[in-house]
Parts: sequence; structure tokens; C-alpha cells
Amino acid sequence: MLPRPRDLARLWREDRRTLLHELLLLFIGLGFLLPNEPIWSDVFYVGILPLFVCEWWKGRFRAGIEEWPKPLLAGGLLIGSFLFGTVLHMTSTPLLKASLFWMWNMACTGTFVFLLADAFCATRVFRERLMQVMIGFGAVNVLIALGRLAFRPLEWQGHILRMQGWGLTRHPILGAIIMGSVLLMAVHRGLATSRWRYWLAAVAALIFILLTGSRGPLLGVLCALPVMLGLKRPKVALGLAVAAMVAVAAFWVLDGSVVSRLVKEQLGRGDSHRLTIWSLSWQQIRQAFWFGHGPAWKLARPGETFPHNLFLSTWLYAGLAGVGALLAYLVMVGKSLFEARHKVEMPLCLAVLIHTLVSAMTDFGQVIKGPAPMWYIFWLATLFSAYMAPRGRRKP
Repeated sequence: MLPRPRDLARLWREDRRTLLHELLLLFIGLGFLLPNEPIWSDVFYVGILPLFVCEWWKGRFRAGIEEWPKPLLAGGLLIGSFLFGTVLHMTSTPLLKASLFWMWNMACTGTFVFLLADAFCATRVFRERLMQVMIGFGAVNVLIALGRLAFRPLEWQGHILRMQGWGLTRHPILGAIIMGSVLLMAVHRGLATSRWRYWLAAVAALIFILLTGSRGPLLGVLCALPVMLGLKRPKVALGLAVAAMVAVAAFWVLDGSVVSRLVKEQLGRGDSHRLTIWSLSWQQIRQAFWFGHGPAWKLARPGETFPHNLFLSTWLYAGLAGVGALLAYLVMVGKSLFEARHKVEMPLCLAVLIHTLVSAMTDFGQVIKGPAPMWYIFWLATLFSAYMAPRGRRKP
């Protein structure tokens, strides 16, 4: 699943481009175990970024842009689209500092996206190993969270019981979105291998999502899972649908139980002020319609400083130009997925993409922020969904 120290030492001597892919895989796994800031972020700053810059300077990555896969080109365009609003609002010293901070975020996110796409293009084995890392480290993350953080009421939400995660999953909503991808990958591997460890990992990820009380990610899973199962195992999909209906009925019959209380509390939370936030976001969007306010902009609403929606967030920060780049990127991802010759993982890739887009409607912010959970939530999920190969090379 992860490289041995001996292998890393050999790659340091012989193939540092592949070494970067191995370090990236390790970095993704550590996101489930290490605190986001500063420890996990420093792994990227110290362990990956300097080596990438050095290898780029030596010409190891200097292939022509025309050879890059289309999703990578579109992803670069999306990241770059935030630059216009950032530069346009450098009108004072504090804004200059904020703009430079977000330019650094763009550079780091661009590096992560490029390396991840390069690893996917290098060999299909990387995809398989990435799934193993996500499932294995995700399951450990759930165990840590259950042991330390389960059933702790959140004061800022009226003491409603919502579990917080660990590492990059520490935020209930963002952690649940990440675990949604883990759940889908575990189910895929469970169907492919019939090994119980994958089904146990899938159940653990589902428990995590339910305990966080995050309705958007749960809806994303409920939309994506039937698609994947329907394409791979229609009978299994039917059986799970029946089991889900029985479970829902049991929640209401067992009135007064902990599970029943959790369900009723989450239903009683209302719409989490999303409609109000979206209305306020649209008012702000109209003031900088074409190129946005830049990623440093915050909504004038205490505690809710961003639109909680992928398209509105992109429009607010990068303008209509950014929305166009986002749509182009998603089109390239979908196009590469459906044109791929290798169809075995197509149901999983389609399910991961559906889960990401459904979750994006209620919870996403800046896609250029990083190192941050958005690297897993948006970039890893969408690039995983795309079957990429450099132009002129045979597709997998």
C-alpha cells in the first residue's frame, strides 16, 4: 500500500519523479492521521514542494502543455481564473498581504493537482494503491474519532450531538464528504474482492457520516451509491434499498432511543440558513459579476463568511470567468470518464463524481485553498473520476 524506506531510497537515486508520486501517496494517507495545521501542511511544504520545484527546474516535468491531459489543462485554467479577482483587489497593504497569501494557495494547489494528475497518467496501479490508502487510513481515522470525539455536543449548534473527526476530517461536514468517497471506494472493493475488511470499512465510514449529522454528504452518498450498485450489482442495490427502508421505519418505532434522538435533532435543524446565505452571496456577486471579489472576500454574516455552494463560491471569488472555467473542468472530467476504454471502474468513478457534485451544492468554498481538505473533497475526487492520459499516448 505504501512504499518501504528502501524503495524510497532507491527512487531517490534512480527516479525522483516516481518518488514524488510515492511521497504524494504517503501525504494523502497522513491527512487522516495528522493535524491539518501545521503538521500535515508542513509535510507538503518540506517533503514535496521543494523536491518538485527542484525536479521541475531540472526539466523532469517540462513536457509541452499540448501533451497534458485535458482535465489537467482545464484544472489549471480553473485555478488561474481566481487570479484576476485577486489582482484587481490589491488596493491597500492589508489586501496586498491577503492577495499574496491566496496566490501562494493557488501555487500549492496547482502543484498538488499537477502531481496527482501526473501520477494517474504514469500508471493505473497508482489508482488502485490510492484506493487502498484512502480506505485503510480512513478506517483508522474513524476509529480514532469514535474513541475520542463521539457523542460530544456542539455548543455552537445548541448542544446537538454531532461527532467531529480527526485530522482533515475534524470538521463534521468536510469530514463527512471525505468519508463519502472512502465509503464508495470501500463498497467498490468489497464487490470486486468479497473481502470483509472492505465492507467493515464501508460500514465504519457510513457510521462516521451519520454521527456527524451532515445531511449534504449523506444525500450525496444516497444519490451516488444506488448509481454504482445499479451499474454493478442491481440485486445488491435492491436489497440495500429494502434494508434502508426497514432501518428508517425502525428509527421511528424505537422512539426515545439514541438513534431516534439523533435523527429527530438533525431533521429539526432546518435548512442551516443556506437560503439566506445564498441570497446574500448573490447580492455580493452582482457587485463584481465578471471577475469576482477575489478569494480574500468574506460575506457580511457572522459565522457564515462564504456561500456554502461550489458555483456561488466560485462566482463570488472568481466571477463569471471562474464559473466558466469550473464548468469547462467538469465537462472535461465527465468527457474523459465516458470516453475511457477501461470501463471496470466507471461505476465507481461516476459515483464519486455524483457524490462530490451533490455535496458541493451545500458546503463548498474556495477550491484553491490548500493544503486543506478541499484537496481531498474536490480535486482528488474529480481527478480520480477522470481517466486521464497525455495526448498522443494510449489511454488505459
